[in-house]
Amino acid sequence: MIDIETMSTNPDAIILNIGAIGFDPFTNDVYTQHTFYSRIDIDSQSTRHEMKETMEWWAKQPTAAQEEAFAEEDRIPLESALNELATVARKCSRVWAHGIAFDMPILEHAYRSYNKPYPWQFWNVFDSRTLTKMNSIRPVGNSHHALEDCINQVTLLQDTVKRLGITKIG
Repeated sequence: MIDIETMSTNPDAIILNIGAIGFDPFTNDVYTQHTFYSRIDIDSQSTRHEMKETMEWWAKQPTAAQEEAFAEEDRIPLESALNELATVARKCSRVWAHGIAFDMPILEHAYRSYNKPYPWQFWNVFDSRTLTKMNSIRPVGNSHHALEDCINQVTLLQDTVKRLGITKIG
């Protein structure tokens, strides 16, 4: 599962943080050895986009979410973060995002901007939002901390797979 937080909704958005975690959709297993989280250095993204509306939205978020998204310490350049994310993603047979029209196009744009191949095949990108919308019992939690959101999305996906009796995906 991959999640990002950004300063825009455009494909060339400035990326604030990236989270990823490996998991088995058919069990409660989460593979902490396949975990990645990083805050991204905003200054390393001078050609990427910031949107006024997104920044206004961030201003209305809880203080903890704002602090996590914009704290200056422990940030790494975007290219380094993409390299580290690739190491984790290549260990997984498929990549999930909670809606594939946001996180994945932004990350793919970032990889293209560094002339790097995507660390996944397009046919192995799966959308957890579509599947979990079929689970009316549990809403997904969203803290706007990319790794915490990944964990919440994985938990909901695993619960949905169990509730629907799904035994095979793709």
